[in-house]
Amino acid sequence: MTQPAPISTVNYVEGFEPGYLGRLVQMHAEYYAKAWGAGAKYEAQTAQEAADFCEHYNPEKDLLFTAHIGGRLVGTIAIVGTQTERPGEARLRWFLLEEGCQGQGIGSHMLERALDFCRPPGFPCVYLWTVEGLPGAFRLYEKAGFQVVERFVDARYTVERRHMRMEKRLDT
Repeated sequence: MTQPAPISTVNYVEGFEPGYLGRLVQMHAEYYAKAWGAGAKYEAQTAQEAADFCEHYNPEKDLLFTAHIGGRLVGTIAIVGTQTERPGEARLRWFLLEEGCQGQGIGSHMLERALDFCRPPGFPCVYLWTVEGLPGAFRLYEKAGFQVVERFVDARYTVERRHMRMEKRLDT
């Protein structure tokens, strides 16, 4: 196994470049297939939702923030501010970092940048959906001030899981 790259060698990019959309979908499809058995339906759903985000992307209210090591996209996080089921609030989505890059502060930096992005547009709240069984991500969310506000079981991501909606107030 290779040693992880030092955080100083990470390049961060805001916005879409050719290949980012496909890589985002690939990373999520592979990770969730391994983590909880998601299949092609999950990949198609992710591709459709990510493509819709790209198509309606407004850099004043939406953010795609990616991490790259050696020219390879290794991490993604997005803020969806223009098209959410909770108008006027921002939704954090597609937060994922390759396993070999975790535990170095890259994910914390990405989450901090995403939350900082939400303040100038004046979003009062940032929310996200996650599932139980992702302890690393859950710890990062809690450390950043997110709180669980809703829990229920369903198969919205094609595999039945216990879902949690978490939110962080920015207007307090």
